[in-house]
Amino acid sequence: QPRAHFFPFESKKYALLNNPEKSKYFESLNGDWKFSFSKNPKERPKDFYREDYDDSKWSSINVPGHWELQGWSKPIYLDEEYPFPPDPPNIPHDRNEVGSYRKSFQYPVFWRGRDVFIRFSGVRSAFYIWINGEKVGYSQGSKTPAEFDITPYIKNGQNNVSVEVYRFSDGSYLEGQDTWRLSGIERDVHVYSVPKTRITDFNVLSGLDSSYLNGELKLGISLASDELNKGKHVISAILSKIGGNGKIVMDSTVKTKVSNEKTIWFEKTIKNVDNWNAENPSLYLLQITLADPFGKILQSFTQQVGFREIEILDGILKVNGKSITLRGVNRHEWSPLNGRVVDEKSMIEDIKIMKQNNINSVRCSHYPNQEKWYELCNEYGLYVINEANIEAHGMRFHNEGYEKLTNDSSWANQWIDRGMRMVERDKNQPSIIMWSMGNEAGDGTNFKKLYKWITEKDQTRPVVYEPASRENHSDMMFPMYKNIDYIEKYAQSNPSKPLVLCEYAHAMGNSVGNLKDYWDVIDKYKSLQGGFIWDFVDQTILKENENTKEFWAYGGDFNDVFYDNDSNFCANGLVAADRSPNPHLAEVKKVYQPVGFKEVDLSNGKIKIVNKYDFTNLDNLEFSYSIRGNGKMEISGSLGKLDLEPGESRVLTFNLFSIIPRPGVEYFLLVEAKLKRATKSISKGALIAWGQFRFPITRLSLPVDSNQFFNTSFEVEQNEIFIKGDEFHLSFNLENGFLNKYNYRNIDILSNELTPFFWRAPTDNDLGNDMPERCAIWKNAHNELLMQSIDTSSSGNIKNVKVDYFHELSNCRLQLSYNIYGNGMVKLKQTLYPSGSNLPELPRFGMKTTIPSSFNSLEWFGRGPHESYWDRKSSARIDRFAGKVWDQTFKYVRPQETGNKTDVRWMAMYNGSVGIMAKGIPFFDGSVHHYNYANLYHAKGSQLHGAIDIKKENQIDWLIDFKQMGVGGDNSWGAKPHKKYTLPMDTSTYSLEYVLIPFSQKNQLEELARINLDD
Repeated sequence: QPRAHFFPFESKKYALLNNPEKSKYFESLNGDWKFSFSKNPKERPKDFYREDYDDSKWSSINVPGHWELQGWSKPIYLDEEYPFPPDPPNIPHDRNEVGSYRKSFQYPVFWRGRDVFIRFSGVRSAFYIWINGEKVGYSQGSKTPAEFDITPYIKNGQNNVSVEVYRFSDGSYLEGQDTWRLSGIERDVHVYSVPKTRITDFNVLSGLDSSYLNGELKLGISLASDELNKGKHVISAILSKIGGNGKIVMDSTVKTKVSNEKTIWFEKTIKNVDNWNAENPSLYLLQITLADPFGKILQSFTQQVGFREIEILDGILKVNGKSITLRGVNRHEWSPLNGRVVDEKSMIEDIKIMKQNNINSVRCSHYPNQEKWYELCNEYGLYVINEANIEAHGMRFHNEGYEKLTNDSSWANQWIDRGMRMVERDKNQPSIIMWSMGNEAGDGTNFKKLYKWITEKDQTRPVVYEPASRENHSDMMFPMYKNIDYIEKYAQSNPSKPLVLCEYAHAMGNSVGNLKDYWDVIDKYKSLQGGFIWDFVDQTILKENENTKEFWAYGGDFNDVFYDNDSNFCANGLVAADRSPNPHLAEVKKVYQPVGFKEVDLSNGKIKIVNKYDFTNLDNLEFSYSIRGNGKMEISGSLGKLDLEPGESRVLTFNLFSIIPRPGVEYFLLVEAKLKRATKSISKGALIAWGQFRFPITRLSLPVDSNQFFNTSFEVEQNEIFIKGDEFHLSFNLENGFLNKYNYRNIDILSNELTPFFWRAPTDNDLGNDMPERCAIWKNAHNELLMQSIDTSSSGNIKNVKVDYFHELSNCRLQLSYNIYGNGMVKLKQTLYPSGSNLPELPRFGMKTTIPSSFNSLEWFGRGPHESYWDRKSSARIDRFAGKVWDQTFKYVRPQETGNKTDVRWMAMYNGSVGIMAKGIPFFDGSVHHYNYANLYHAKGSQLHGAIDIKKENQIDWLIDFKQMGVGGDNSWGAKPHKKYTLPMDTSTYSLEYVLIPFSQKNQLEELARINLDD
């Protein structure tokens, strides 16, 4: 029978250490096993379990592990479909691989007289087990333990365990999750022995009373005995505070005669209990001990206890009487080397990354995780949605759909079995605040039966399921990928259920646009209580190419000829498979931050700070401020203690009169909140939240007097117009009107023409919404412009060039105008006149050129330091930044648009002798690439990899844009960027205006940035 997770030690001392490997009654079977791989059941060694079977020629395999990642077969990546045509309960056996495992273990003398069990924590997808040639049993359901009583089969000395694992079973119809289809013994295996009279299960109910001040503990301990007991056994339960002085708050003992099975109950009220929540995960340690009538300890073990009360009251999800906000993420168990085999170290790393980035909750998508995960979430503080291992996504391709399974009563036991094994195993974990019945499996009577079973078993937690959101068998609205309008309309409908997005913000490639817009709405309505981003980690596999270069492999990279694949749809993480951050993680941290910063009256220096924590006073943070002018520090200081309870706010006023504005300088206030005291996951002084504001105290620079510059001259030679000054010369191609040469102090700045440019390297979201096909008219438009006229003129020392173009395919006109100054500055204006016809949106509106690779030193004043986009820029502050050109590229799993910087005031590159600056009028978007930008282009079906296919080249492509469309992220299979972040062609004009300024020393940048060329 399923039971709570615990290991019974032989002493209280060992129980407190909580390391089973210290116990003499525990033996791990992890490690090397003998292994034979068969392509199908017909080829398997049918009698391999015999004791006299010769396995000397077998290979070895590591357990836990997947055979596909250890040299046998190939991993399959599929999102929705099964790896076989759906025909439940039948499985095609021609390619149903079989793994045959053998291992021996010793039966110690001191185990005699005790019962012996073997426990498999997870095997995919189904297996048979033999001990010493005797068949013991069968199990399926790969994400919860299977335990077998092997006492009748054990012998003195060496014993042999044989396991036959099938890649597919009828259970595979309920394990169709969007992940790699991997096989084998994928979690721990161990044998252990227990006394004849023993604890078989226990149930901790640790809620709060109606005042939410006092803890109410109800503890049920189940006992069983296979022997005749004359005296009374002693059951003790001690509860003590973890941390501090370890104060004991309960010490209870019951004496009882144990025969067959019985359950003993303890009850205790803990006055003024320290309750558990994700912000302050206060825990108690429960130690349960069973002793025989003579006082000899038979079993002892511990369990973390967190006192918390989970309720839905008046349509609001509450913990400990307070409404909570779930700033969540979905997480698959994943290792780039070992697949779904993850260790404690990597779990802790995941939790720390989440906590450090203001993530407070995690959905175990889409199956129960390893037992250790929940203990760590209890300890570090994460709200957990635990999910049953039920997903039948591939049934949508069956002619009867999901209902073929969900309404078939013959499958009901599989539903109940999977839900029961999850709930029974994890019922005592305080971090679990909801049960989810599964994912993307349709809906029907089997889910109603499972809901009934769970809610009868556990009345302390809500039960949710996305397809049943509006039905009675889901306690909350739990939708996926619903847009902002949907959730706002729901919140305005006076709903009886709270809404939490079980999946949203699909983080595939360059994504997670408009996250701030989601949370602007979520923060407005009490019934909107957050969501879980899809997802936490890229599920990619570390692989080497033929040149031993490592890259992140995705579907299609293993040359499997039998199965289709879903390409890089496995790469949707906020972090890469090695846990290095993807750029959009910064946006998540900013949007999820627990402190709000709002404008009040910036002209008088007033802003508001809001406490968005649910339980924590802001006095746990150290607030400081700085005011910078064009990136240069002007004033900084501490804001002292901010004593604000959750939901409270305070207006702060900053003295602007202390700043004497300088011409051409922008002044920004930055307020930062850093942690005062270290926690288990976040170091002291770590930045938790920040806000930035532009103060309206700028003085315009005085216009430049062009008469101070040297004279310039016009010359026409062959097919070029030359404009020359004392230290520069440049030229325009008379055939197309483009600026094609730009030389300053005898150094060429341009390696290629400066041309209009309308295309962007498609992102994964672009590919999903067919942008390359829809917007194809713009891909080569820069090469298709027909020059209509080119005019030159002079205004004093300024030379003017104006070029008009026509684009025949779109029927649009475009004009480029240049003002060339005697010091080499070039003021450009590009204007597009849409035709009014039914045209697709522009991917971008800007210009592009190539400069020599020696100009690899970059500085800019705009948003940074990481890349930012029109709909994903709240996490990038405005400041002055510097770096190398090559470092501005982020190598996404598949090549795509990268490195953009928004709200750029100026951007400059320098080669050690001279440099070139682009100064926006007023701002622009910009990016630099140490390679041909076209290398980032990726099409559906191509198998490119950022890690090995994007290489530094002997050129720098420079893109200067009015804007490019947002990256989107509502989903990656059709959703476009929100309209307000696009460039539709139903407008009158688009204009981009900026100045190119050559320079000889980097210390000139600040002065040059303040130049005003308003003629």
